[in-house]
Amino acid sequence: MRAWPLLLVLPLLAGCKNETASLQFAGPDHALTLQMRQDWFWDPAVDLEVVMSRPPDCQRRSRLDSVALAEVNVEVLRPEAGEYAEPILILKQGTRFYAVSTKNCELQRFKAPPEKPGTLLGTFRLEGEKLRFVAVPASTLTAPAMSASPPRAAPQQ
Repeated sequence: MRAWPLLLVLPLLAGCKNETASLQFAGPDHALTLQMRQDWFWDPAVDLEVVMSRPPDCQRRSRLDSVALAEVNVEVLRPEAGEYAEPILILKQGTRFYAVSTKNCELQRFKAPPEKPGTLLGTFRLEGEKLRFVAVPASTLTAPAMSASPPRAAPQQ
């Protein structure tokens, strides 16, 4: 009968959340994982952390701002090549923007929203009780800019 104290604690832990979802980009060695954690069921906020991964050189966890459980929604954007000094992804969490780099393994918050955040790749969001990365369908992603020259005429037969 020593298990009865555990039975009293279990209902308190039932509302806790610890979910992760991942996105692979730029090949199988680059990944971005979002972790959502709620330690107490009565706490309306959840903690969000992002893990940047590019083995063996980069494996770092950085904290994003906490949000209400109903507001877990982190967009992932890819800026145009050459827009920034190094290749980055941009995370948009509400009105906050973060630059994520697996090259130097850093997360940095923008002081002001970037002028050109880039193309939306997808969104980390809650679907039911699970955190998921929902990718934008490939058919809706914009293609690279085409050259300004007119297309060649087909050879005449």
